Amino acid sequence: MPAGTITLTNNSTTVTGSGTSFTSELKPNDFIVAVVGGVTYTLGVQSVNSATSVTLTTAYGGSTTSGLAWNAVANAALVGITAQVAADVAKAIRGLNLDKANWQQVFSGTGSITVNLPDGSSYTGPAWSSITAALNNKANSTDVLTKADNLNSVADKQAARTNLGLAYGTAAGTVTQGNDARLGTLNNKSGGNVSSLVNVKGDILSQNVFGDSTQGRWSSELRAVLDGWGKPNDAPSGVNGAFFGWATISPSAAGAPVQGQITGSSFWHGTKRWYFPFDTGNAIAPGTWVSNSDERIKTNIERIDDPLGKMRLIKGVTWERLDNAAPGIGFIAQDVQAVFPDSVFVSGDRTLKDGTVVKNILSPDTSGVAAALHHEAILALMEKIDKQDAIIAELQKRMNANA
Repeated sequence: MPAGTITLTNNSTTVTGSGTSFTSELKPNDFIVAVVGGVTYTLGVQSVNSATSVTLTTAYGGSTTSGLAWNAVANAALVGITAQVAADVAKAIRGLNLDKANWQQVFSGTGSITVNLPDGSSYTGPAWSSITAALNNKANSTDVLTKADNLNSVADKQAARTNLGLAYGTAAGTVTQGNDARLGTLNNKSGGNVSSLVNVKGDILSQNVFGDSTQGRWSSELRAVLDGWGKPNDAPSGVNGAFFGWATISPSAAGAPVQGQITGSSFWHGTKRWYFPFDTGNAIAPGTWVSNSDERIKTNIERIDDPLGKMRLIKGVTWERLDNAAPGIGFIAQDVQAVFPDSVFVSGDRTLKDGTVVKNILSPDTSGVAAALHHEAILALMEKIDKQDAIIAELQKRMNANA
């Protein structure tokens, strides 16, 4: 950016500068470029009078403005830019002319034509009329419709389909119609392998009736299979894989409570089952429900402040339920939410016994809140006890000294 600022006066050829060095930065036929009111002005220099004065070749036509930043453009630079623009425009026009001529050949030419490209290369091939003629000859050379030149009748349509080997039907060598109900379902399919991802947006129901169907015994099962992955060195001979998990729903007999079950099994770890009885809504595990709590996957770790005060805000209560679930004991979600809002989650809607639907049921992280809050509260009480023990010891010391 040149030094100083300039003043431009409407309808004047004189440019004055403040802190400028016109004599070293400009010469006749150069240009001054300045922006006034969002408009860029390119002003030709007729003569350089001094370090702070220049005469323009034509009068400045914009509004009078002072304190303008400005740029100097050498005559040779501007002329070079103009020449490049002209060359680019000429090249574009040549390309358009070639394009026009090429398309005219494609649509109106016959036989073989030559298409010339802007880079000087060319391509030789058939014109459009030659392509259409070749396609017409191909269609006419076959005997596809010899039995059905007029396809207005059912008989003619069937004749055309038969001649093409496209008869409708369910037997081998036939095709289905577009409205065939089998195309929209998996009915009567005997199975097979799916080699890519299957995304099911609705429910999956798999049921296997066994025993006497009058007993009402049934099972629904989803299984996942390992095939030679993760097999230990002592795997049984001939075993290439093992079931590692499945889910079942199965009553043991007619009238027995229905329960869900998740089973994990392998030939090297045995079988474990997790139960979800439908009649209680509880979950039963042979071990312990384990959650992640590694410090390396956490941030913003802070101690609970005022744990005793927070303990007073959360009630320990018992209750009976309005939604057919068993009575319970623990915390109320709204109490936990008032103290630890991030530990309460929305778990969907719930229908009560009377049919009322309660929206957005709240579910607290009871185990996490209870463990952390009770631990910090006990530590706070221990600290109070330690202070009280120190005070008592000091009082006993003074009493003994005065005895």
